[in-house]
Amino acid sequence: MKIVLWVVLAALLALWTGFAAMSAGLVAWLLSSVAEGQISSAAQALGQWPIPAWLSPWVDRALVADMQATWLAAVQGLNTMMPSASSLTGWIVPLVWVLWGVVSLALVVAALVAHWFLARMSR
Repeated sequence: MKIVLWVVLAALLALWTGFAAMSAGLVAWLLSSVAEGQISSAAQALGQWPIPAWLSPWVDRALVADMQATWLAAVQGLNTMMPSASSLTGWIVPLVWVLWGVVSLALVVAALVAHWFLARMSR
């Protein structure tokens, strides 16, 4: 049972890391495109962001399209409220990775607690 716990943790961490990597890349691309004035409409921007080559065999295109639409709406809303939103790239992308680290740490702590609990139950 303990092995299953750690295999599940590894799978969850792999999925979470892939999502964080895609999100960080997409946000950086969108914010730089806004800064350069390349995004004139949502329809033009969707589908232009390339999926990282190492991730493309594992990711569904529909998931990427949904992520693109969500992040595009967030960036356009932010750009409407703050015209200098492109300068936020310097802290938004690291913030995505900090969030990744916090969630990853929480997953590992939960797995450690579950491991300890399983050890006590087997005695």
